[in-house]
Amino acid sequence: MTSNPLQNPLLFIDLNNFAAYPTLAVGYLIRSLRLANHSVELLSPLALGVPAFARDHEENWKDQLLRRLYFSSHPVLNKFHDSLRNVHSKWLSRPHPLMIKEVHQAIAKRPAAILISAYLSQYEMCVEIGKAAKAAGIPVLLGGPFFNLAKVTDEWLNIDGINAIVGGEVDFTLPDIVDTLQEGGDLSRHKGVFLAGGKAGDMIPPLKELDQLPTPDFTDFPWDKYPHPIIPTMTGRGCSWGACTFCGDVVSANGRTFRSRGVKSVLKELAEQSKTHKSKDFIFLDIKLNSDLAVWNGLIDHFQEVVPGGRWIGTVHVNHKGDNGLSAARLKDAKKAGLTRISFGLESASQTLLDEMKKGTTIEDCSEFLFAAHEAGISVRTSMMQGFPGETVDDLRQTNAFLRKHFDALDRVRLSLFKPLPNTPFDRLYQRQPEKYTSLKQFKWDYRLARGLYRYHPNRAKDYRKEKRELLKLVYAINRKPLTDDAQQFNGMM
Repeated sequence: MTSNPLQNPLLFIDLNNFAAYPTLAVGYLIRSLRLANHSVELLSPLALGVPAFARDHEENWKDQLLRRLYFSSHPVLNKFHDSLRNVHSKWLSRPHPLMIKEVHQAIAKRPAAILISAYLSQYEMCVEIGKAAKAAGIPVLLGGPFFNLAKVTDEWLNIDGINAIVGGEVDFTLPDIVDTLQEGGDLSRHKGVFLAGGKAGDMIPPLKELDQLPTPDFTDFPWDKYPHPIIPTMTGRGCSWGACTFCGDVVSANGRTFRSRGVKSVLKELAEQSKTHKSKDFIFLDIKLNSDLAVWNGLIDHFQEVVPGGRWIGTVHVNHKGDNGLSAARLKDAKKAGLTRISFGLESASQTLLDEMKKGTTIEDCSEFLFAAHEAGISVRTSMMQGFPGETVDDLRQTNAFLRKHFDALDRVRLSLFKPLPNTPFDRLYQRQPEKYTSLKQFKWDYRLARGLYRYHPNRAKDYRKEKRELLKLVYAINRKPLTDDAQQFNGMM
C-alpha cells in the first residue's frame, strides 16, 4: 500500500533532546516512509531553540557539589534523596514551552497522522500531544526503544489520544502500519503494535536483514543548530557479549540478539552521508563496536578510503575471551584511520564485582587497553557504577587505586549509581533471591520509567564513606581536565 499524495503530510515528532546530532532511528523510519511515497514533516526540539541536554563537559565546583549530594550515604542526607531525585527527574522531563507551542501549531495544520519517537522520561509531553491530537481528531502512533517490554507499554497505553504503540524494529513495515492507522483499520494485525485493552499484534522478531536497510534520511534535522556536524551510524544491532547483569540496552527493541551489517554496506553509507551532509565526522552508536571483528577491522582498514581526513568515535567492550581487536598495534592503526575518541564500560576496578556483573573482562585487560589507547593518542571515556549490590570498602579501594594509576590515560568518567532495569538478568536474579540484595530496601518497579525504585541503604561505615569520597574526588579531577581539540569536537556524545 502507498499513501495518497493529496493528503496532508505526516507529522513526525522526535522528542530526543539528549544528543547534538540527528536521531538515527528516526532517520531510518523517515527514509522508509518516503520510499513508500509518504510525505513527512519532522518536528525536532533543537530546531525550535530547545537546548540539548549537555553531559561530559569540563566540570567545575558546582558539578562536584551536586555529585557529592547525589552520591551521599550520610544518614541525614539519605532521608532527602528520594524527594530530591523526584524533583530533579520531574524538572528534566517537564514539557518545554516552545515544544508545546510548536506542537499545537503543527496540529492546527491538520497533519494526516502524528508519529512520536519518545524516551520514557517524556511521558508528560506525550500526554500533551495526545490531548491536542484527540481534540483535532488526528490519529497518533507512539514508538521508542523500550516499548517492546509489555509491562512498560501497558503503562503508556493509558495516554488519551494515543491510538497505538509500536514496540519493535519496524524499519520495513512502518509504511503499512501508517496506512492502516490512517484508514482506521485493525492495527493489531501488524507485528509489534500494541493497543489499549490488551489487543496487540504478535511480538515482532529482531530484524535480520540489516544490509537491506536504506541509508537514513537526516535532511530534515537542524544541522545549523548542532555545535559540530556529526553523522550518526551503526554497524550492527545488539551486543555480541550481551551478558552483563545490569544492561538494559540488550533488552530494548533494537538490542535483542546481535546482528551485524557487512563492511561494504557500512562503508557505502559513510561515503554517501559524508557527501550529503558535507561532514567527515561520525559517531558509531553500536552498543559494542567491536562485536563483529570483520567490521571493526574493516573500518580501521578502509575508513580513510571512503572518507579521506574523516574522524570517528565509538564504544567498545574490553572482553578477555580471545582477540577483541583492541591490541596496542590495532589501536594505533585505528588512530591513523581517524578514531579520535573511544568509550568503554569499566564499571568497577574490583574483579569480584566485575565477575558478579558478568562483565566478561579482567582488570588487567582494562589496564592494558587504557594505556594502549592513550599511547596511540586516542581520547578515552569510561562509564562507572557506584553502589552495585554487594559493593565493599575493598572494592572501592581497588577502584580508586586503578583511577590513580590510569589518571593520565582517562579523559572523562561518567559515574552513576546502580540503576535496576526490568527484564535484565538482574531482574531475574532479584526475583529468585531478593534477600541477597540487602542494600535495596523497599524495592519496587516503576514500569512507566522502566526502572527499579528503592531506598538507598549502602554501607554506611566510615571507611566505606571515606573511600567513596575519594572516588568522587578522583572522578572530579579527571573530568576537570581539558580535552584535545579533536576530542573536544566529540565531547558529550557518548
